[in-house]
Amino acid sequence: MLKKINMILNVAFFPFKDLSFYNNNDLVDIAIAVHDQTNNKKAKQRNFKSIKKFKEKCQQNIISNCEVNSLDEIDLILEKFYPFFYKRYFKNENLTLHEVEQKIYEYFFYIVEQFSRALLTHRDGQVVFKYWKHEYDIKGEFDDFWNSFTESDKVHMFSALGRLLPLDLFVASYYVNNNLHKSIQLSNLYQHVNLADAPLHDVLRNGVAENHVHASAAFNFSLLWQSCMNFNGNFTNNHIGKYLNEFEPSNTNTSTSCKEYILTAQILRIIIAQYLKTSTHDESIFEWIRSNFRGDLEVFFSILSSESSFMPVDVLKECIEKLKREFNIDSYDDHTDYIFSIFEEDKHIKTFGENLFLFHAMKFKATIEHSNKRTQSSFNEFCYLFFRYLRIKNEFYQQVHQTNTIKGLDYFRAYFDRATSGFNKDSNDYYLVMLRNLFQNQYLRKVELRLSILGTEGENKYNIKKLICAYKQILIEDYNINEDTEVIFPRIGIVYHLIKIKDDIHKDWREFEKNTQKIKFIHYGKTQKSYIDKVKMILNLRNKVPYLSNFIIGLDAASLENNTPIHVFAPVFEQARNSDNESMVIVDRDGFIAKQQSLFFTFHAGEDFRHLHSGLRRVDEVIDFCKFHSGDRIGHGIALGVSVEKWVEENEVIVMPRGEYLDNLLWTWGVYTKVSDINYRTYAYLQHKIYSIAKNIFCEEYDSSLSVELLYEVYRLRFNHIGETLSKPQDISIDEWIKRNEWSDSDPKWSLNRLIRVYHDEKYLEKLMEPIFISTSEIEAEMTVDMQRYVRKKVATTGVVIEVNPTSNYAIGKMESYSENQFFDVNLVNDSNLSNIMININSDDPIVFNTNVSNEIAYLYYGMLDKGLGKNTALNWIEDIRKSGMDTSFIRDNISNFDYIRQLNCLIDSLNDPNYCE
Repeated sequence: MLKKINMILNVAFFPFKDLSFYNNNDLVDIAIAVHDQTNNKKAKQRNFKSIKKFKEKCQQNIISNCEVNSLDEIDLILEKFYPFFYKRYFKNENLTLHEVEQKIYEYFFYIVEQFSRALLTHRDGQVVFKYWKHEYDIKGEFDDFWNSFTESDKVHMFSALGRLLPLDLFVASYYVNNNLHKSIQLSNLYQHVNLADAPLHDVLRNGVAENHVHASAAFNFSLLWQSCMNFNGNFTNNHIGKYLNEFEPSNTNTSTSCKEYILTAQILRIIIAQYLKTSTHDESIFEWIRSNFRGDLEVFFSILSSESSFMPVDVLKECIEKLKREFNIDSYDDHTDYIFSIFEEDKHIKTFGENLFLFHAMKFKATIEHSNKRTQSSFNEFCYLFFRYLRIKNEFYQQVHQTNTIKGLDYFRAYFDRATSGFNKDSNDYYLVMLRNLFQNQYLRKVELRLSILGTEGENKYNIKKLICAYKQILIEDYNINEDTEVIFPRIGIVYHLIKIKDDIHKDWREFEKNTQKIKFIHYGKTQKSYIDKVKMILNLRNKVPYLSNFIIGLDAASLENNTPIHVFAPVFEQARNSDNESMVIVDRDGFIAKQQSLFFTFHAGEDFRHLHSGLRRVDEVIDFCKFHSGDRIGHGIALGVSVEKWVEENEVIVMPRGEYLDNLLWTWGVYTKVSDINYRTYAYLQHKIYSIAKNIFCEEYDSSLSVELLYEVYRLRFNHIGETLSKPQDISIDEWIKRNEWSDSDPKWSLNRLIRVYHDEKYLEKLMEPIFISTSEIEAEMTVDMQRYVRKKVATTGVVIEVNPTSNYAIGKMESYSENQFFDVNLVNDSNLSNIMININSDDPIVFNTNVSNEIAYLYYGMLDKGLGKNTALNWIEDIRKSGMDTSFIRDNISNFDYIRQLNCLIDSLNDPNYCE
């Protein structure tokens, strides 16, 4: 159903979804061709060709973004939503060309209004999701459409719509169509529509924790768009300018002219906003321009009426400068939208400028429709420019928000980079804006922010200070903590993540053993050293600065899962867990003894895998070799909840590196040797398969010295420190050590030392990394079932927590809907046969997925209802999950607000004191 919903939405909003139909006249011409009832044979042929060409263009646009069953299906859905493009919608009406154009624009607005009516309502002073079924449409045109979908389908439709288009247009439409015509109604309206129904709201208001959010992605599209719209046109010394200069669109883009269309959108936005502010409604927008602008307007009108391409950057920049001078727009920045300087009477309203702009646009549209002063030209020309603006905005939106067309972290990574690079991390108000955006979630009580470790201790210290000072400023300005220390506010913590990176295979262990400083010659040696050095730096800061251990609370490994093997991280996390050099208490500036909070661990694993076995193995390796304890967490862990049967059906043949497959086999063999109920048929197959794969890597013929036991021992030894594993004993010379471990290809003897070195030898690394095809046969599937059961039980019994991110898991992972989330398989209600795994729910990357943690919980809540659970059972389950999120957060809440604020102030003073930090 989700694929169908995605296709329907792409069809329903094709006229203003992207830049494919930037030229309004294309759509008008088609409607006119349909309306043309002439009997002239040549005219009919011309019209037929126009309609055929239009259909082909529209079909191609839909196919590139959706999974389609047939072209006929696209045509029928198009005819349903836009009948005037396919049949004599106008019947026997004898309309002028302007009247035809007017009907088209009215219909575009009508589509938006229908979705707003069906999906939105308001409760307790805020816009919320309408879960219940849609009331009958007065005009009766979409009764069958809305009545064909269940409440659960509506949840998926809301989610899919929110990643296809910004919802702010729908919200503005909802306001105006519900007679909420005073702009004060926008107060405290920001990005997210609350998904929780009233009973769920009562549960969530007890507080939720955001335990998995990357700080660089903790913004929203409105903030990014606001920065782009307030951009001053400098592409060299301005952050947004550099961002747009380097912008690399996705493979689904319809225009690569990012700089040009962003500047064009700025011009359109300024003109429309000024027109909305000063127009008397009895003049068209082009007439208004002529009467309100001085000088030559030829270039200006060329920009506004260009049909197929955007004007050059220099021309656009010059036009923007003229507009700024004309309207005295010269005192805005990335976070103070000039829209508030145009609508000055609304500048006290707490909302985004874009919300205000769209509200006035929709209000103008409603007013002019019912105005005696209304003319076709005033309405049509406004719509002509307004929908052009929307197409540009929606095109950009789809470049930073991931849909569901392609799974996997590799595809997601490009969206993450495009979405997050637009925010200037060096800006003084970077953390201020980011935290304020997060804190708009009324339910939020704890926030763990994932940050990267910077190059030096001084840089990290300065970055921490910026974050903590921004946090304190918000507590003072937004929560008034100086007056009321009992006020409820979110508490924050930092989880530093190590970014997984890929290493090349041009290695030679001999060079390292000649000079152990040459770690670049061992596979991942340089990477591992970098990780260890970074962790030592952070541990040093935690130990020196009073109360910093209460804010630097965790260590993570993140990014592309296939980039870096777990064995590279094992010594790193062991270093971080080592308490030999960690003090138990520290004395603060006032002489108080402060207890040091221990560091917790989390790790992205089992999220993005070539083979389900690989995902399960990595989760198990993290627990065993990275020294995970009860209370530590695994990020995502999708492999734990994937249906093996369904996965095998969809992946009968897998392509993966030979060495990764060998590791999977060796790990499975090791698990089987630990359990008592061995299936000897499987065990025999496994022994044979391991030897077969190993022989292809290490030797071409039979070699009795290459045993499974030896290969397994090597697999485990690789989790030790790489350099130390390869280092020679101290009582022999380097030359003697190399001689002992040197070999020729004809030498049949394999030893532990020799096999270890194979993993740092280019010749063998090539074989290990070579892709091979694997058949997921019945016996392979049987092993995968066993391994999934084993790892699930291990996670549950060790008390390791799984961080579930529903929208992220759905968009990136191997699942087709929210009700298929691994959450439902690893945390079962009323099931005594399986030890439930502890989980917490999070949002991951809000700007990429247009979500927040409370809405993520709501998706699972509605998924439970879809599975047939009663509302009371679902709410009780959600309460357990909500509480689990709070309890399994690394942020402790065992002190009062008064003590927390005192510690915060002490921390800031300490960060400013060189005696603590230098």
